[in-house]
Amino acid sequence: MPITSFAQAATADYSTLAPLPASWQPAQLSRSVSFEIDSKYTGQRYRILVGLPHKAAPASGYPTLWMLDGLASFPITEFMRPRPASPTDSAQYLAKIGDEPAGLVVAIGYTNGQIIDVNGRALDYTPELPPGTKTGDALSPRHGGAASFLKFLTVELRPVIAERFKMDPQRHTLFGFSYGGLFTLHTLETQPQFFQRYWAASPSLWFGENYALRQLPQRVAALQFAQPAKVMITVGMDEQYPEKFADEATKKRLQTRAMVDNVREFGRVLTEAKVPNLGFEFQSVAGHDHHDMLMHGARRVVDFAFAP
Repeated sequence: MPITSFAQAATADYSTLAPLPASWQPAQLSRSVSFEIDSKYTGQRYRILVGLPHKAAPASGYPTLWMLDGLASFPITEFMRPRPASPTDSAQYLAKIGDEPAGLVVAIGYTNGQIIDVNGRALDYTPELPPGTKTGDALSPRHGGAASFLKFLTVELRPVIAERFKMDPQRHTLFGFSYGGLFTLHTLETQPQFFQRYWAASPSLWFGENYALRQLPQRVAALQFAQPAKVMITVGMDEQYPEKFADEATKKRLQTRAMVDNVREFGRVLTEAKVPNLGFEFQSVAGHDHHDMLMHGARRVVDFAFAP
């Protein structure tokens, strides 16, 4: 249905602005579709964005990139996703892009339209904690739904996508940022059979008194990958070690959360475990803060996910 006023487009009060022309339509991204789905496991309703492949699937099926915080992360991939050749493309441009691998993107957001749904993701992306463990989150009241959300992804949503697209069962990539990065690493630790590639951008390893990090040494021994798997963990140096702190409160928060140190420690444990068939890479990016790393990762994860 066309948006006919700013008040229809958001919950904020835009009533003082002039109505929009009836012919104006909601903004859309090219080569993309969306739908909504309810989950019996989480009790939440989700808006799913699907980035359509630019050509037919290979014999094994499409490599598939699953993106959390989809309303924020998916648009950043738009200029990186391979596209079909256009009649207006020059020969030089066609030679530059070459024969790019095809892939499918499935991004998961929330139906309230919030780009980052603070409370929805705090519930879905965090693991259940032992009794008495402090979450460290002062913003959201509910946490611990990661197991239910993973069931939604794999038991409810994945079959819906599989009905319409042939997916390569050995080339599923999970991308998450912040709490989504925490969910990505928690999934790697606990249910690695569902994904073969993991990109955790600025994972919130401080959550639950470093719960995921503390559990890693005992869990990593049980990790098994029958096929080659890859893990990328990234963090911005300004998340803990900026050139200067904005104020004392910011300094205390960044030092307490220790984003850089925690990621380095997670990488050390993972590397020293020498898990067969598991490749690991770590990037610390100078001059980048926490939110920069969402854009940094979403910009690069398409190649990571679709590469042979």
